[in-house]
Amino acid sequence: MPGYVLIIDAMSNRRIHLRSQLDTAAYQVDLAETQAEGLAKIRQDAPDVVIVADDLPGLRLRQFCRALRATPMSQLTTVVVAVRSENHSARVSALNDGAFDVIDQTANSTDLKARMRSFLRSRQFLQDTRAHPAPQQVQGLSEPMQEFAPAVIATFVHGSLADHSDIARVFDAETGIETRTLAAHAARRDPDPETDVYVLFETDHSDEARETLAALLTHPVSRHSRILFVTDRADKSASPLDLGAHDHVPNTVTQNELALRIKRQARLKRDAERQRKTATKLEQIAYVDAVTGLNNRAAMDDYLIGTDRSLAAHPRQLAVLIADLDHFKAINDNHGHAAGDLILAHVAQTMKAHLRDGDFIARYGGEEFLIVLPDVAPDQARTVAQRLRNAVSDSPKMIAGGTYVRATISIGVAIALRTDRVSTRALCDAADKALYAAKRNGRNRIEVAQHHVQPDLKAQSIGA
Repeated sequence: MPGYVLIIDAMSNRRIHLRSQLDTAAYQVDLAETQAEGLAKIRQDAPDVVIVADDLPGLRLRQFCRALRATPMSQLTTVVVAVRSENHSARVSALNDGAFDVIDQTANSTDLKARMRSFLRSRQFLQDTRAHPAPQQVQGLSEPMQEFAPAVIATFVHGSLADHSDIARVFDAETGIETRTLAAHAARRDPDPETDVYVLFETDHSDEARETLAALLTHPVSRHSRILFVTDRADKSASPLDLGAHDHVPNTVTQNELALRIKRQARLKRDAERQRKTATKLEQIAYVDAVTGLNNRAAMDDYLIGTDRSLAAHPRQLAVLIADLDHFKAINDNHGHAAGDLILAHVAQTMKAHLRDGDFIARYGGEEFLIVLPDVAPDQARTVAQRLRNAVSDSPKMIAGGTYVRATISIGVAIALRTDRVSTRALCDAADKALYAAKRNGRNRIEVAQHHVQPDLKAQSIGA
């Protein structure tokens, strides 16, 4: 479905001009002459973007923005204010009152379309990452930084024009912005790892700023920083917004407006950082076993599915081990379930410490663990199994009261050669049968399923 844009302006010629500059094939564009008419349309069908004239009769922009954010239906609507380009005080006032952006009342098609694409990308990002966004999460430029937030670090990147350090110096401590300067070639080669917002200045005749933009977006150090692009290039080249810049202003931007935009971009960067941390925590909750700290069953299933796909495309040797704590019920009965969990975690971490970085280990269920060893020969798989068994039996764990508990494990091993077209599920079944054989044969031992016997793999014993 195309985006929905609502233009509210008492001047019919300006409404018609803005609509003519938009791609009506990509956007549904509606018009309103008064604030009351616009609010009625918003209540009926909330637009993705609302463009409102700053001189609209009766407009109280701050209240207008708050009203939209207080209603779930219009909470993600982007508020843009159309202002005369030379009216810098009106631009700053609009941003202070909560507008997401400010455009020229006579905006040209190239700039307006680029900004519209940027607005819709931002809205889609919010929809994708915030199922129920709170009003403060979709704030405009004017919302204050939280008191505990550190100072914003903004790096001004200059190229062939004069150094812009004179602009940077106007941001004193009261603005909450710490400014730095960096030459464009230095920014591309060695970005500042502490920078929240890069401010790039473009000349009329050089593409250096655009090359720097591309470099900063992909460099590991700066790829999560925000980029504010300052330019007045009038050519028909791609908009900086379409090239990945997060904000775009003309060279005539005032210091006050620039400060507001820098702080907004810093807030968005830190908001994204919190979301990444939350996603990491959720992933850990979803894929990490709480008792042992190993991968859980869900992570194991995903890993095995991915391994099967990889083996289908690129066959290789693979070993699957299933290890089981011996007499675990007796440990729980004699020492309690808390001690049992402590032993489980100890055994899990002991085995993990004796595996390679590329090996996989997960809690299979109860007191069982699944281990996958990629690219190992049969003798290597047996050696690893013996190493794990010995490591566990040789490391007793002290529990409450100073008592030491010596756990042992039994292991079933199944091995597939490169020429064996066998699934990980079949290997797991074979390793499970070998494990039962190890249990029957006395525990604290290893049994290896003979890979060449199909489909019912027999077990080959390795003595304790």
